[in-house]
Amino acid sequence: MAIRQALEAELAAAMRRRDTAVVRVLRTALAALGNAEASPAARTTGTAVSDTPHIAGAARGLGATEAPRSPVDEEEQRVIVAAEAAELAGHVDRLTRLCRLDEADGARRGLRVLTDLLDDA
Repeated sequence: MAIRQALEAELAAAMRRRDTAVVRVLRTALAALGNAEASPAARTTGTAVSDTPHIAGAARGLGATEAPRSPVDEEEQRVIVAAEAAELAGHVDRLTRLCRLDEADGARRGLRVLTDLLDDA
């Protein structure tokens, strides 16, 4: 199963369990994948593109500013999720040092889901 689909399946399961800590971690990982697919923002010249003088650089029409997404292959997805897991591991350590044990436990559950997903994929 692809990493994105596995993340989405785990997210649905975590939502059914009402495990908000794991849901937060999985949504963050999915957002990181989405950000990697996004095209760079186009530069605006500061001049009005539309016929309205009220909004500089505005574009008219539904989807006029939409850009196609760049596909991210499985290896890139693995690297992105591994980076999210590494950052989360540091967060778990900080929470543990600060004696915020309930938060650390939730983050640790999310980290376990990410690492299991990476091991299986």
